[in-house]
Amino acid sequence: MIESGYISDSQRWQAVVSCDKNYDGLFLYGVKTTRIFCRPSCNAKTPSRINVIFFTDAAQAMEEGFRPCKKCCPDKEVFEPALELVKKVRKNLDSNYHEPTDLNYISKQLGVSTSHMVRLFKQQNGLTPAQYITKARIYKAAELLVQTDLSILEITNATGFESISNFYKHFKQYTMHTPNEYRKSRGEL
Repeated sequence: MIESGYISDSQRWQAVVSCDKNYDGLFLYGVKTTRIFCRPSCNAKTPSRINVIFFTDAAQAMEEGFRPCKKCCPDKEVFEPALELVKKVRKNLDSNYHEPTDLNYISKQLGVSTSHMVRLFKQQNGLTPAQYITKARIYKAAELLVQTDLSILEITNATGFESISNFYKHFKQYTMHTPNEYRKSRGEL
C-alpha cells in the first residue's frame, strides 16, 4: 500500500499510465477533453498528459464539472467489478427464473465472456448460474406445491423446467422427496 503523504504529479501520472491499483483512494484524475474522472487503476485508454488534471476526491472532481467514469466508478467508495457483475447476473436470474436461461445472451449483455461470467459467479455464490437457477426454480416450485392447488405439470411450466421428468429429477435431488410427497407433507419434511 502506498503511503497517503505527498504524491508528486509525476508519481500520479506514472500510476495512471500503469493503472496502479495501489494508488486507488489516494487521488483521482480527470480528462479535460471528455470531462470524465477516473481512478488511477482504470484501464480505459490512457489520455494525453496535457489533458489530465488530478483531484483529491470525487466531490472535488464533480465540483469542477467532471462526471464519473462508467468503467471504474470513481464516485463509489468501494468498487469491486466482479461483485457488480455477479449482482447483475443474479438479479437477471432471479427475475427470469421461469424462462429458459441463455447464459450467452446474459454475458453478451454484460460485455464479458460466458466462461468469465460463470467463473466469477461460482466464486461469489458457490454455484454456477445453471445450478443457481435450478435451485431458485425448486424453491419456487416448493412454495407453489404448498400454497396452491396447481397440478405438477402447471408448476413445472410456471417454474421454467424443460419437462416434467426434469422437474421431478431436480426436485428430488434438492429436497430428497418427490413433489407429491412434498405437497402431502405441506413442506414439513
